[in-house]
Amino acid sequence: MTEHNKSPFATNLLNSAPTQKKMESAAKELKKVQKNQQSSAAKAAKQQAVEAQISQTGKPFWWMLLMFICSLVYLFPEAVFNAALTDVAGGRNATIEDLRVVELFGRTISGIGVTLLLADLLLKGKKLANVTRALGYFALIAVLVWPTVFFGQKWLVDHFIIDASTPEERQQAYLSQILRSALIENSIKFEGIEYDPNKTHNATEKTFLSVFGGLVYADDQLIEDLKQKKQLIMEKFVRDRAMSRFDEHYGQYDNFRQTLRDKYTEYASGSNQYNQALASVQTRSDEYWLDTQNQVKQGWEQYQQGTKAYEARVESRAQKIAPKLYDYFERRNKCAEKKSGSSKDRCFERLQKGYDKEIAKYSIPYIPPDDWLIREEISTSENVGNSIISGIMTLGLYTAMQAADAITGGDAGFKDHRMVYTNDVNHYKNVLMVKMAPDFIKESGGYPLGINSIHDFRVHELTSVKVNKQLKKKGLTLSPAWSITDRNSFDIAVAKKVRQQADEKWRSSMKAKGSDMPPNLSWQAFQKQNDIQQRIQAQMKELYVSPTLADWNNREFKQYIIEPNIKRKTVEYLKVLEAQQAEFADGGVFESTGKSALRSTIIPPISMSISLVLVLLTVLKLPMKAVELVQAKRSSTTPTSKPNHLIKPAISALLLASIFVVPLSMGSNQYTMQGSSLHYFFEQMEKNDSATISFTLKWLLVTLPMVQPVGSSIDQHLLITRGFNAISEPINRFDIAVMPTHDTSKPRQSSSNSAALLPLTIKTNIANARISVMSIKPKYQAGMMLPAGSYDIKVSAPGQTTIRKWVYLKADETEFEFNF
Repeated sequence: MTEHNKSPFATNLLNSAPTQKKMESAAKELKKVQKNQQSSAAKAAKQQAVEAQISQTGKPFWWMLLMFICSLVYLFPEAVFNAALTDVAGGRNATIEDLRVVELFGRTISGIGVTLLLADLLLKGKKLANVTRALGYFALIAVLVWPTVFFGQKWLVDHFIIDASTPEERQQAYLSQILRSALIENSIKFEGIEYDPNKTHNATEKTFLSVFGGLVYADDQLIEDLKQKKQLIMEKFVRDRAMSRFDEHYGQYDNFRQTLRDKYTEYASGSNQYNQALASVQTRSDEYWLDTQNQVKQGWEQYQQGTKAYEARVESRAQKIAPKLYDYFERRNKCAEKKSGSSKDRCFERLQKGYDKEIAKYSIPYIPPDDWLIREEISTSENVGNSIISGIMTLGLYTAMQAADAITGGDAGFKDHRMVYTNDVNHYKNVLMVKMAPDFIKESGGYPLGINSIHDFRVHELTSVKVNKQLKKKGLTLSPAWSITDRNSFDIAVAKKVRQQADEKWRSSMKAKGSDMPPNLSWQAFQKQNDIQQRIQAQMKELYVSPTLADWNNREFKQYIIEPNIKRKTVEYLKVLEAQQAEFADGGVFESTGKSALRSTIIPPISMSISLVLVLLTVLKLPMKAVELVQAKRSSTTPTSKPNHLIKPAISALLLASIFVVPLSMGSNQYTMQGSSLHYFFEQMEKNDSATISFTLKWLLVTLPMVQPVGSSIDQHLLITRGFNAISEPINRFDIAVMPTHDTSKPRQSSSNSAALLPLTIKTNIANARISVMSIKPKYQAGMMLPAGSYDIKVSAPGQTTIRKWVYLKADETEFEFNF
């Protein structure tokens, strides 16, 4: 056996030997160990590279890349929030609800921003050596920081600014907001301030309106001067606001009244159908009467058929029983003639048993045998003739016995009738007809035999009873003693039913429309109905005046709607402005009004400033982070010397200068130009030791108009605010569950509790609508007593789109309409 020509025997032996298997297993283990060693060496080398990179830059490349990407992504929603806040705070018709949504958006984004900032600052060195551990630290920071920032902002603002404010500050903030609104409506003008409310607001105008309330609020002297003219300002402001929207309000009213006229046309059509139904009483009565006569006719036909069937049944039985009875009587006569004594009695008894047995076969009532006999009258001549014949044949003995019987008081053998039997079937049929009459009455429903005409059947008492029952099933109510001959009572019952049906149909139709109006109202009466006034009130909202009619022209609309509302709103504003400062204190009637005004005055400028700083810092830091990424990537391949520690502070100082100094030195607008009227406000701030605030607001007026359009453009393309609105509801519930709004959660002093609590009433146009107050835990009840403030109301109903919006509960507004 050579090396290249092995024996098959030897090969099989080597392959099957235990030593060969162990060698193959050892070879596999060796490869596995070598592979693990190579992997460990690669990981160790990679880890050494990461640690070397950390020792040079403080952070690994992957972490710097992650932070760069997160910062870039974060920049977009932050810029969008800045633009959205400017749109709302600087808008003409912004509401508290709009500010609430933007506030949630900003707090959510700022929580993310602070999380990224702290993660970038705190996570360094060995904490980033392992990816899993680094991500774990990052998640821990996010879990701790985001809720803290989200709720901390709210707590800080409420605790240190809103709740800590004085009654004077709240009242002053309210006046500043009124002046801001008056400026928007062009009711007041400040010399040197070029603001045109009729033009479309750009970023500069929006920024100006956002900070104007704060500028006025900070000027105590201006506030004091304006207080002397507050009544004139209020009257002009309310009138200008009302008249500026007169065409819009009248247009809405005009459109709605056309809709209301269509509703009345529909209502009038329904009333016409109702009247037609009432007018059809005689026709309906004739229909019911004809139906009743048809029932009588059908009953008469059934009675006749029953009579025929009964007679045929009786006929059949009579034919069967006649020969049997004839034979019975023949046998009984023979017994009487040929038998005597006990033999006669036994004969009769035997015949009687046979008779009883035979009668039982025919399912008829028991009939005594003698009832089948025929009474036959005997005339006097026959009695005399029979007496003479009998006397002759007895040689006078019978005559003598007659005389003796007559003397003793007997009948002397003279009979007035005799009972005879026959084999005539008709006789037995007539007997059965009488004897089986109860069966017929039962089968006919109570009618007796012998009704020979439909007239007799119709006037029978039982017919009236049966017809009355049938009419009752159809809804016609007649007296139990009613007779079918009484047509007048029948007509009255039909008229009553027709009216009931018409009324029921009308009520059902009105109920489906959420109304309970009666029919046949005139147009004037229709408008004044409570249901219609509620519809008008829901459409007119705060402009509603009771009653509002839907046929006023524009002159009457101004006279009856606009003018009363101008007076009412003026009184409302003056009531707040002229209130004692104590009423703005905690527990006062206007506490919530003042706090809301303060929030609208102070918070938007602060939030916009912080957001703007974050946006600019992020924008300016991104290039530096990109440079650091490039340097970190190069250091991973080519070791470099450690960077100078003075570079970062220098860059930071340069960034701050770029943010706060460059805009003011290089840019300006009509509100910040040297010599503009707004400089008066800035000077007043500086005099009141608010130089920092003055500088900040001036910087904001210059810088924000440059940045705000960018955020708006981003939102138009990425739809970030729309996406947040889709998820804002659970965030809002979470926010309120953890920290209820300070307006509704702060405890009141017992001395002022009754003055602060107000009844909340939600009205809807659907009876079974479900109403919930989402911002508090107690379940909604009509008229529930709550402190003044904002409440998140949700109204839902089967088959309807859920309505949800914020309402502001105050002393003069406690009822709110939600119509589907």
